[in-house]
Amino acid sequence: MNYKKTINIFIAGGSGFWAECNHYPSIAQLKKERIPLRVVAICDIRDPYKEKNRPVLNEILLKDNPVWINPSELSEDKLEKKLDKLRQEYNIDITIVSTNPIYHFYYANWSTKHSISTLCDKPLVTTKDASFSLKQSLQIQEKYEILKENVMQAKKHNPKYLFCSPLRRRALTPFVKTANDLESIYKKTHEGIRYMNVIVNGGVHKYPQEFLKGGAHGYLDGIGSLSHSSYHYIDVIAWYLGLARGQTAKIEVHLPYIFRVKDYLKIKGYKKLRKFIENNDDNFDDNLKIPDNVLNSELDFTFHLKLFDKNNSLLGLISYTADHTTFTPRLTKFEPEMAEYTNDKLGGRMSQVYIDIHQGALQNIQLVKNDVVFFGNNIYIKNRKHPKIGNTLETINYEEAYDKDTITPQDLFKSFIKHTAGYSISDDHLRLLSTFDNQNLTNRFYSKFYEKLAEEFELRKNVISKPTVD
Repeated sequence: MNYKKTINIFIAGGSGFWAECNHYPSIAQLKKERIPLRVVAICDIRDPYKEKNRPVLNEILLKDNPVWINPSELSEDKLEKKLDKLRQEYNIDITIVSTNPIYHFYYANWSTKHSISTLCDKPLVTTKDASFSLKQSLQIQEKYEILKENVMQAKKHNPKYLFCSPLRRRALTPFVKTANDLESIYKKTHEGIRYMNVIVNGGVHKYPQEFLKGGAHGYLDGIGSLSHSSYHYIDVIAWYLGLARGQTAKIEVHLPYIFRVKDYLKIKGYKKLRKFIENNDDNFDDNLKIPDNVLNSELDFTFHLKLFDKNNSLLGLISYTADHTTFTPRLTKFEPEMAEYTNDKLGGRMSQVYIDIHQGALQNIQLVKNDVVFFGNNIYIKNRKHPKIGNTLETINYEEAYDKDTITPQDLFKSFIKHTAGYSISDDHLRLLSTFDNQNLTNRFYSKFYEKLAEEFELRKNVISKPTVD
């Protein structure tokens, strides 16, 4: 299709690390393919024109000369009026939301209200102080429903309208193969998932001073590691359960374990590691005043999803554990001006994933990943099937699974833009784009997890504050 109209793109949060790694390279590549598009505006608290070490961003700035909007200088109402004026002036076709998570809803809501095709980073909705305020945590699902209604109305006006999230696991070959194997057995036997154990280790040990920094992976907004990295694996759980739900009709969510920032700082969980990295550990003042909203945010946790049938008979259990304070090979020293040390190559962030799935007695799949971030992405799968079903044992090692023999986030990002522009894209790409429609169960788990975190905090607070009687 020869589509001549220039596609105008608005980016919220376009001065950050993820935009430089994914969004801008995709835009630059599409420009090289002579697809007419332009970044017309960037809305970020940081001036993109003053950003250093952002070569692809600088290339976009030079070619497109986008307007910079500083949202910190405006109230929400004034910012919305400014965005409305921007939309009228440039006829915006696409919004990309890549901000701090608590602002995702604001920009996505504005964009969907105007039926602008939207690509929003995960999580779709997070609310300030959700880690410990039940009132705030309940708003996650409420705001999600608002977005859902906006998207439904936008699709009525434009059948090709898209709202997507860049969820890499939905397109990665090992995860897709696992999904296909689960669905294949389910179609043959109607056997659902009985047990699933998902463990994710991040290796993110912050010093006390580093908890005082903001950004997409900060804690200043009263949210923690559940917002930073867990949405991907919550989505995997929802995805796989949706393909092989069996007789599951009801799910109960429980929180058996929670380790907050204040627990980590109380035991000085960073101390031994810091002594190995810094020249003189005595140079650090650990008696810093850390705000309560940071102290109350989650670091490590385990959630249990109990599965029941329509008669309330227990069917099985899904367990999800996410730990930040696990093994790390961090070598990066503390630098006051460094916004987020885990974005540094020697920051020691880990990508350790262990998934063990039992589809009743008929199939067992194990997916394992154990890498230092920036130093490889290798995934190993072992699949056992009952001898009456098929191949009894299959083992596959996917080397550099994020880049080889798979569809990458940049591939899907480019397909999203092409589809919006009216170009034809492959059916595989269209199917693997994580649209709003397939996020319903994912977000329900995500919002419920925050509700449980807030309930636990309020219960513990009431127990501690209650006077004891001898």
